[in-house]
Amino acid sequence: MPTQNVNLTPQLDRFVKEAVESGQFNNASEVHRAALSSMAQQQEERDLRLARLRQEIQTGLDSGDPVEITDLDAFMEECHDDALSQVRTSA
Repeated sequence: MPTQNVNLTPQLDRFVKEAVESGQFNNASEVHRAALSSMAQQQEERDLRLARLRQEIQTGLDSGDPVEITDLDAFMEECHDDALSQVRTSA
């Protein structure tokens, strides 16, 4: 497995040490892997939400009959839910 050296801020170093000391993780590498895995999942979800939004925009443009989105928060939440569903089924 490749090794990388990482410089942490004092706050992040303390966080990693506390996570290991609490028993949540066996060592610092596990903390780092969990954090990176979480970041990768968040990025995948963002990418899927953006793809869904682009798809909806293109559908609207192609239809020639625009649909008004009256509740953007609800629409974005629906995109988020769809992205989570896709991530869970691909995992």
